Amino acid sequence: MIQGKIYRKNQKICGFEISGHAGYAPAGEDIVCSAVTVLAFNTINAIEHFTEIPFRCETDEKNGGYLKVLFPYEGLADHDTQLLLEALVMGLSGIETEYKQYLTLINEEV
Repeated sequence: MIQGKIYRKNQKICGFEISGHAGYAPAGEDIVCSAVTVLAFNTINAIEHFTEIPFRCETDEKNGGYLKVLFPYEGLADHDTQLLLEALVMGLSGIETEYKQYLTLINEEV
């Protein structure tokens, strides 16, 4: 199962963490893992390309698939970054709705 956490401070997204594998299908055929991965990496690439907000990114594919992205609190007011992050949450929520047993998404206030 994939576990996703959306970190918020004062209702603004300040980071996200995704870990695990869906187990929907064998590696290379798992549409749930692929969808989550594409959404996450596209969001990171879009933020890097279209905004000036710095962020930290940690990954570890060897130990079950892991991605953590954190933004500085002072950058939370940036409209474009928040819009891209909310689009990520919308996409992940849609996947969670359709594939409940393969993705759990929670919001965490920090």
